[in-house]
Amino acid sequence: MKTYDEILADLLQAVVAKTPFTNLNVGAGLRGILEAVASGIAGLYQLIRMVSGALFIQTAEGTWLDLKAREVGIRRLAAKQARVRLTFGRGAPATQDTLIPAGTIVRSRKDAQGRSLRFVTDEAATLATGQSSVVVTATAEEAGAIGNVGPGTISLIVTTVSGIETVINQDVGGLPYLVQEGADAESDRAFRERAIGKWDTLGVGGTRGAYHAWAMSVPGVQAAMVLDDAPYGPGTVGVVVLGTGGAPTPQLLADVKDYIRPRQPLTAQLVVSSATITPVSLSLTLWRLATADQATVDAAIRNALAGFSDGLQLGEGLIRARLVAAVMAVDGVYNVTVDVPTADVPATPAEYLDVDAQAATLVHRVKGRTYQDRVQAPAGEVVPTIDPIDKTEWSL
Repeated sequence: MKTYDEILADLLQAVVAKTPFTNLNVGAGLRGILEAVASGIAGLYQLIRMVSGALFIQTAEGTWLDLKAREVGIRRLAAKQARVRLTFGRGAPATQDTLIPAGTIVRSRKDAQGRSLRFVTDEAATLATGQSSVVVTATAEEAGAIGNVGPGTISLIVTTVSGIETVINQDVGGLPYLVQEGADAESDRAFRERAIGKWDTLGVGGTRGAYHAWAMSVPGVQAAMVLDDAPYGPGTVGVVVLGTGGAPTPQLLADVKDYIRPRQPLTAQLVVSSATITPVSLSLTLWRLATADQATVDAAIRNALAGFSDGLQLGEGLIRARLVAAVMAVDGVYNVTVDVPTADVPATPAEYLDVDAQAATLVHRVKGRTYQDRVQAPAGEVVPTIDPIDKTEWSL
């Protein structure tokens, strides 16, 4: 495949070699014709690249990937709305029965990006006389993982209900507030992996790949780990699940089990369990170049840390060297040390390391030469210099 510039260069070279024309400067009539021809040929190359890539599941994208996956009998998972338990209440016990209609709207507080999500109650509920709270399930208006809000964040009543003063999403009676995980529409990468994994499910032996493909076919599952070494005794298979909202809800675990059971070998005993979520704190000391803006570098580093965190797989440990490599790739960073964690963090096959990039502690230092930091100021002006405490000399 050639680029437009490569094609034009080939045409110009051929004209010079095979014709008497010599004026091929920009603006010349003959060059304009050659540029138009080169543009058309480049378009054909792009069409060939797109069509050839669409022929294979490994390279197809978007609608082309949807069409290829249908050849093996699967479709892309659609976005799914989150469902939550809401506790409606009042300061004093109700003096009469209070109806909370189905369709009552509440919303969450704004997050760091200024987004507020609305939730709608699924059914009518009654706050009985003498009671001060009642639990109702509600569904997010917007489909996607964005609906997996944290506990205590849904606290604003949009639809006024006489006699109801507060609302909150919280665990109730040992049950988690999140009833059903919200999930984004399946990405090309995840869909492609599942389509390729379809071949593992066609046999009758129930391979490791088959169990993984089955688990990933359930909406709301972000990752799955298959324990095929008889973890619970002879004839057992374990499937560890990570949900799009973190630890999977009981409903998601039941959905995974219900999906796998009719497809697995009859002789295998299936155990579906939740992944262990382990929070990992980060504290970094970094040296940036004197010409780099601190706010810009800070934001870029946090984005790099977020990408690093998102790339961690279920059962994968945190390797400090890889963390350093991710930060060093940021423009303006001269050096970095990882203060926390103090060593690599291992993970068991059923463990997921949850790294909060936005909560990471970043200590900034400036790296520069002395003569660059202390510029001679014009008469009557003062040029600010870098605090010597925050500056380290280069060793040349």
